[in-house]
Amino acid sequence: MKERTITSVAIVIVGLLLVIFSGYIVYPVVLALIGVTAVYEILKVMKSHKTLVLSIPAYIIAAAFPILAYFVSGVSLIRFLLILAASIFVYMMWLMGVSIFSKGSIPFSRIAEVFTSVTYVAVSITSLSLIRYVDRDSGVFSVVLVFMISWICDVFAFAVGSICGKHKLIPEVSPKKTVEGSIGGIIFSALFCLLYGLGLDIIVDGMTVNYVVLGFMGAILSVVSQLGDLVASLIKREYGVKDYGKIFPGHGGIMDRFDSVLSVSTVILIVSVVFPPFSIV
Repeated sequence: MKERTITSVAIVIVGLLLVIFSGYIVYPVVLALIGVTAVYEILKVMKSHKTLVLSIPAYIIAAAFPILAYFVSGVSLIRFLLILAASIFVYMMWLMGVSIFSKGSIPFSRIAEVFTSVTYVAVSITSLSLIRYVDRDSGVFSVVLVFMISWICDVFAFAVGSICGKHKLIPEVSPKKTVEGSIGGIIFSALFCLLYGLGLDIIVDGMTVNYVVLGFMGAILSVVSQLGDLVASLIKREYGVKDYGKIFPGHGGIMDRFDSVLSVSTVILIVSVVFPPFSIV
């Protein structure tokens, strides 16, 4: 318990420093390292990390695009997204070609698992970088929202589930999660988003907050966060592993700590571009 607490405090401190200095290129560089590590962990679980023809292109995608996002502005966003989509398509074709020419030694089912997992991680980490730079004035507040939504949902889902949880959510995937806890996470996430918006409205000069969008974001992102957590648990259960890695003592690996963040980041990016929850004028 002491080990987990110390690690949690260290993660929070590093996270705060990253947010504070997110206007500099150190932020996307760290995200690139996180992305490569997460890809390595998930490929290792799938026993594909030593198959270099599969793993090396995955590492390149996971490292390159979070850093390239630093140079993106609102004007060049579409071009960047097209390049990202094209790169992922090329990676997919590469994997299918590898499966074909492996003459059965690398089955298509393995290719499908690798492609799905790598794309999920790479796009999510890239989104976490893009959120900061698409709107350089208010992007930092969206970055905070990604981490806080994931944390608030996790904490209150656990707390509510511990107090009044009676109905198991999906025991075959995650035995400790309850329906009551899941609903609690959704409600408190929505409330937090509204309070977060109110705080920004009061503190930040020129801040315009769309409370309707923030309220819906809190509820929807809570569901997405829980799905991300469940998917990560499903993969571990299917492959018979307890943790993805050992980077964080008492907490596991990057994928164990960032599973919810990964699922939330892309959705927040989409919402922030289509229906900006806040802006500075």
